[in-house]
Amino acid sequence: MSDAELSANNPLLPGVSQFEVDFVIPRVGTDLPIGIDPFLLFKSRDPELSKLHSLILSAFNKGIEFVRASEIEEAQKLLDFPEVSEIGLGYTKKGKRGAGVGIFLTQLIIETLVDSPALQERGVKHIEEMQLVSVGIGPDRISDIAANLLKKYLVEYTQKQCILWNIPLVSGVPVEHIFDFDKLNWYDDYCDLPISPLDNAPILLVPRRIVRALPWINYEDFFRMEFSAYLRAKRVKGSLTKKSSPQPQVKKADKEQIVSLTRTEIYRIDRYIAAKEETSELAQPSFDYIDASKITVEVDALKAKLSQTKPGREDAGKYQRIVLEILNFLFNPELIDGEIEVETVDGTERRDIIFTNDSDQSFWSYIRSEHSSIFLMFEVKNTKGINNFYLNQVATYLGDRLGYLGFIVTRNPLEEAQERKAFSVYNDSNPRKIILTLSDIDLCNMLDMKRHGHDPMRYIQKLYRIFRTRVQ
Repeated sequence: MSDAELSANNPLLPGVSQFEVDFVIPRVGTDLPIGIDPFLLFKSRDPELSKLHSLILSAFNKGIEFVRASEIEEAQKLLDFPEVSEIGLGYTKKGKRGAGVGIFLTQLIIETLVDSPALQERGVKHIEEMQLVSVGIGPDRISDIAANLLKKYLVEYTQKQCILWNIPLVSGVPVEHIFDFDKLNWYDDYCDLPISPLDNAPILLVPRRIVRALPWINYEDFFRMEFSAYLRAKRVKGSLTKKSSPQPQVKKADKEQIVSLTRTEIYRIDRYIAAKEETSELAQPSFDYIDASKITVEVDALKAKLSQTKPGREDAGKYQRIVLEILNFLFNPELIDGEIEVETVDGTERRDIIFTNDSDQSFWSYIRSEHSSIFLMFEVKNTKGINNFYLNQVATYLGDRLGYLGFIVTRNPLEEAQERKAFSVYNDSNPRKIILTLSDIDLCNMLDMKRHGHDPMRYIQKLYRIFRTRVQ
């Protein structure tokens, strides 16, 4: 695809690639073959994301309570999940707006619950379980349910990303069907949002961290894990266990038999869910929608932008932005939701870039637990060198809220005197505070690692190990 074609498919951020941002960039006029996976909210270390999962679950189970109490009209009002075309995710091939499925999905959910007293009594631990007890509910419908219940969050997330990336917001865009978790009802509103150049419809951005091509909890996987004897009888188990073999389609008649059994034998769902939760570290976002063949082009573009940015006050904002783009490219979705110029509540302190460390990788996970914070701070200094003032400043920022490890990103490696100062900060603090420095050389080295298919996290791990072994 040519640069012109890429720009045409990315009218929101011309000149910015999918590698550089925290969200999925929508494509004009077509859906991306991915969806929101609620399990990625469930497993997240980000308090906001994990809370959203709890809220989704609470609302859905309230709908189940209405069914159990035979309050079907109330259940229909709550369990109302039309397609959320604003997010541009799904499996349709005929354009961004697929057929409306809200009424059909509501009736399908209610009929499934009515036919399963055991599920009414138990409720659900994950809304994805509805795939296991209904023939008509698949990954796309799970994404629809999640997107509806998350719409308020997605509006606020979109507004934040638009401000960060200078995406034009249109005032007073009508947004339908937003859920109020306090009142347990739906409402319409007018919001400041970007709009599609194709049809002026509102656009909602979705974090890359919460999308997958197939939910972690899904029917095909459940079928394989729970009905292996059935598979052997069908003589298909061998092809399922071969990684190179495509997964066979489960026939509708097969699923009708399985879900009928599952609605009464709820223990099968409990056993499957327990296994999926125990292996939650394997549940990772999908990247099939990102063109991996463009990595070399992206590396060259980022290195060029970095070299063209001059040290000094005039290009300070530009340098800060290119550092954010590089860090997103290198570490998203391990480090997520990068923000620029984050102020404290009283406005007395401002941190250049802050990420949430939501990684399952061993080193990032170690940093999160060893240095007591889910957040990682990167102070960006567009100067040829830094003095002890900057190190003292970063040291004062580190603490209980941001943790005890932070980064300074600057144009050149530290002088020996500043290295000793960083060691002094470590030795004089309790709990110990670690300040690591990334220069342009380090950024370029990590970009080259990414180009060659290596994980740049290993580079950070090496810097960390050098610091810990050298400090007295």
